[in-house]
Amino acid sequence: MSVDKIKKLEKLVASAVEGLNALQTENIRLEQRVQELKKEKETALKENAKDKDSLEKLKQLEVSHRKLEKDRSEVRLKVQNVLQKIEKMDFV
Repeated sequence: MSVDKIKKLEKLVASAVEGLNALQTENIRLEQRVQELKKEKETALKENAKDKDSLEKLKQLEVSHRKLEKDRSEVRLKVQNVLQKIEKMDFV
C-alpha cells in the first residue's frame, strides 16, 4: 500500500473516531436530558394528582355548602314560624 493511501486511511479513521466521540458525547447529553424530563414528568404527575385531589375536595365543599345553605333556609323558616306562633300567644 502506498504512503498516500495510508495517510488517507489514517485521516478517514481519525475522522470516524472524532465523529464517534461526538456521537458518544451527544448520547450522554441526551441520556441526561431524558433523565431530567423523566423527573419533570414525575413532578408534573404528582402536581396533577394533587390538583385533582384539591379539585375533588373543592367540589365536595361546594356540595356541602349548598346543603348547609338549604338546611339554613329551612331552619330559618321554622324559627320564623315558631316566633309567629309565640307572638300570637296570649301570656296574660
